[in-house]
Amino acid sequence: MPKILRDLLFALGLTSGLAAQQVTSWDLPAMLRRQVQLGWLWRSPPPGQRCVQFSSYDRTSDLGPGAHAAWYANNDRGHYLRIEERSSGKEHVMVDVAGPGCLTRLWSANPTGTLHFDVDGDRVWTVDFALLCSGKMPGLPEPLAGMRARGGNIYLPILFGSRLQISSSQPDLYYLADVLRWPEGAEVVPFHPSQLEQHRVAVARAADAAGAPVVHQGAAAGRIAAGSLVQAMSIGVDGPKAARLNVLRRARLLVHCGEETTVDVPLLAFFATGPDSQPWRGALLGQREGGAAYSNFPMPFPDGGSIQVLVEGDDLGVSFPITLSVVGDAVESDAMLFRASYHLVRAQPTRPFSEHLVLDARGCGRFVGCSLLVRNPSRLWWGEGDEKFYVDGEARPSWFGTGTEDYFGYAWCDPTTFQAPYHAQVRCDGPNNYGFTQLHRTHVLDSVPFQKSFRFDLERWHWVEDTTIDYETVAYWYGSPGARSGLPPVPSVDQRAMSPLPPPKFLAVDGAIEGESLRVLSCSGGTNLVQNLMFFEGKFSRDAQRWWIDGKVGDTLALAVPVPEDGRYRVRLVMTRADDFAKVQVSLGELSLAAPFDGYAVNVQPSAPLVLGEADFPAGEATLTLTIVGKNPAAKERLMVGLDYLVLERLR
Repeated sequence: MPKILRDLLFALGLTSGLAAQQVTSWDLPAMLRRQVQLGWLWRSPPPGQRCVQFSSYDRTSDLGPGAHAAWYANNDRGHYLRIEERSSGKEHVMVDVAGPGCLTRLWSANPTGTLHFDVDGDRVWTVDFALLCSGKMPGLPEPLAGMRARGGNIYLPILFGSRLQISSSQPDLYYLADVLRWPEGAEVVPFHPSQLEQHRVAVARAADAAGAPVVHQGAAAGRIAAGSLVQAMSIGVDGPKAARLNVLRRARLLVHCGEETTVDVPLLAFFATGPDSQPWRGALLGQREGGAAYSNFPMPFPDGGSIQVLVEGDDLGVSFPITLSVVGDAVESDAMLFRASYHLVRAQPTRPFSEHLVLDARGCGRFVGCSLLVRNPSRLWWGEGDEKFYVDGEARPSWFGTGTEDYFGYAWCDPTTFQAPYHAQVRCDGPNNYGFTQLHRTHVLDSVPFQKSFRFDLERWHWVEDTTIDYETVAYWYGSPGARSGLPPVPSVDQRAMSPLPPPKFLAVDGAIEGESLRVLSCSGGTNLVQNLMFFEGKFSRDAQRWWIDGKVGDTLALAVPVPEDGRYRVRLVMTRADDFAKVQVSLGELSLAAPFDGYAVNVQPSAPLVLGEADFPAGEATLTLTIVGKNPAAKERLMVGLDYLVLERLR
């Protein structure tokens, strides 16, 4: 390689495998450059380099996959390595790891309280967690920190030489912390918050570079010469507008490196644009509004190769011009190859809980990202499932997450779409989480190196027990020549086509007077409130009920029922049944049920319509009285009562 070109590549960060040999000590500016100059990604990771995760996952899962219920346990909040007593009070230890290394990402769904950072044995930083996540803290601008759809993400590298400990004043956090560990002997300049001011220019440059993806000048794609590095790829769409989406859904991206096909992925899935080609912008992947899709993942071609779009079936006059930014004579023969691996599973039952295989790689490599498209036939939340990474054959995953949306950087099943450099919710149809949801996550500093193997299992964990769901994933990774994904071939167009869903289930009974709407006149004991029943989708009118809990035998709840005009009415109502519901006598004015209603059932469900009878009512309000009279011998002790709705059918 000519010296002038080698010097240029060092400046661009494109030969960072060689450049890394020149780094005598890792510091904050070096890590920030590494975040946005990506040539090092395709270099083989040195033995002993690891990226591990600390999280608040439910420790019940430590029983392992042999204990099925425990393995999918979902109480992922407030679990720590230990609790320490300090002069200032209790501290909950989230991270405790030996160095040398670097914290590369920190996430939380409820960033509250104070975080303490102990670096190499010294407490160097005590900071408000919410401020740290806000993107508004002096020295830590967006997008290196920020809140997206209620999830806080921090991409500030926190370096340490011998040990890093992070602890919180709060006992109930959801958290994820990704930590890069270098082999012993790596020299590190430990983090101190004063570095944010000292290196403010480097921080600002990294933030600007992450937030504004590079637009490379390129040339039309052709045969790629041996030793070339494709810095960036852009793919446009030309042809009749009416035909474009039809053809896009049948198009596949193929990348050939030497004799290997390293990418064979449906085009829309590769760029994480959803089934309808939704524009979005990330640092390494996206699609410009009204323009071309782009990838800034560097692609080495040590033996030459090609990039093409294959349309299955008639192209209808649509073509896909490919533009590449290429540096020649920049790649050695031992470079890892860029790979993208596709896996679609249709109509997967939500019970029993199971896992979707994202990648089962064999060979030396580095995992750098994931896209997920979900087709959810329910408004209810589908994404409680945790990510699990197994590196080099480990028996227990070194990454064990707290939920699918947490892995993708948001929280609380929030349907708000967003786009950020390293994570995005490109699409969420709604209402709530109904329909298609398209997600993406890029790993850079928190990329996961492996020497022999890497497996990514993503739990399928849906709140609805009796439905099916579609998962489509793309894993982005680098692998040594000959590496394998462990995934099946791409299905045919017909098998992978995802049709839009019909309108979601929603029950609204004609003429119903909703129990939750009734004014409370009196309650002699217990607590009454409105309960959201959306989790029993399509079973309860308007997804809610009047809920009376913890009353005692003899207690009454009186509710005002509106009567629109004088007349004779037939009255019926629907109550709720469950394993902790009481026997209750129901009356409206002079009408009463012939016998108390027994609210016991094994599962939560609405009752059949209960007919009180017919009576004359004046316009105004009638009093509905519910009286607890006992319980079924099989019922639990809570003595709950639920009223879904009433109907006053006017007879004359």
